[in-house]
Amino acid sequence: MYRQFLILAVLLFMSFSVCAFAQEKIKDFYISNYNQDGSPDWEVKGKEAFVHDKHVDIDDMEAKYYSKDDTISIKSNKAKLDKDKMDVYLNDNVRVESKDGVKLQTEVLNWERTNNKINTAEWVQVEKDSFQIKAKGLDGDTQFEKVDFQKEIEMQIPDKEGKEFTVITCRGPLEIEYNKGTAVFNDSVIVENKEGKLYADTATVFFDMEKKKMTKMVAEGNVRILRGENITFAKKATYFGDDGKIILEGQPRLIYFPESNENP
Repeated sequence: MYRQFLILAVLLFMSFSVCAFAQEKIKDFYISNYNQDGSPDWEVKGKEAFVHDKHVDIDDMEAKYYSKDDTISIKSNKAKLDKDKMDVYLNDNVRVESKDGVKLQTEVLNWERTNNKINTAEWVQVEKDSFQIKAKGLDGDTQFEKVDFQKEIEMQIPDKEGKEFTVITCRGPLEIEYNKGTAVFNDSVIVENKEGKLYADTATVFFDMEKKKMTKMVAEGNVRILRGENITFAKKATYFGDDGKIILEGQPRLIYFPESNENP
């Protein structure tokens, strides 16, 4: 009811021009909605808007969506707003930022307000709690509690001092549940840091979200670990981040290449 009233009021305000026109051009476009308790629900504004029967094309769009624990800010050079559902199709320099510290950048993003979903098939870059992810394609909820990155994934995880990074890549998908502190990497996983490289079919990474660090990683399927010239094989490897210990399971074997002690 509140939404219908506000949209109706805006449309009446915009009808200063002759009604026979197929579209109306408005400078400094702005609409908003409030909950029944008077708290803000969402607001959308833009430098310029073209109003059609079922949607509004907006230039230099800025929007904010409010929830009990977070505020999400959205910006894009171009946007198409569904007047009934309040869903938004954003394109050209899309930027999303939440009060919780999530930052997202992409060129195209569908924001399904009614379903609390976001998705894109384009390249996307996300930062959260010092973790950085780059991937092609994303599907998740607007609170970023559960996000699936579709393919060509690269994730950077800093060490305790933030000076060195562990880089994890995979073909995808990457399934992250931030509220549980888990990330599941699928298909041709490669984990690389200063200690060496690990290859596996899948890898599940566990995070301490308060301390913003990786606590454990479980790699499974055709596990291969390279450290210098030495190679270790196993079906499963569990790495513990606090002490750097690795447990190998499933017929582990080591191929060791000793350094030559011959004098030149």
